[in-house]
Amino acid sequence: MFGKPESADRIKITPANISSWPKLEKLFNNGQIKSDSHGQLRYLHGAPVGDMILVRIDKDGTPIYKESAEKWFDPGSQSAKDFVWR
Repeated sequence: MFGKPESADRIKITPANISSWPKLEKLFNNGQIKSDSHGQLRYLHGAPVGDMILVRIDKDGTPIYKESAEKWFDPGSQSAKDFVWR
């Protein structure tokens, strides 16, 4: 997919579609987001990259998304300290 992502209520970010999200793609290319052994994208402290949730449609028809993660944890949290990459 090239250009704007398709309009959907929720989009799971994967290595195949991360190029649709320039901010996340930059983190991925800089090694700040990596794939675990199950193919789940994760930040370096282990928290999973969230899905993109449609929050509104601009006047010009452009969908506006925000990242939302159900299993997020902060880098300094106990979950981050306990996380083991697999």
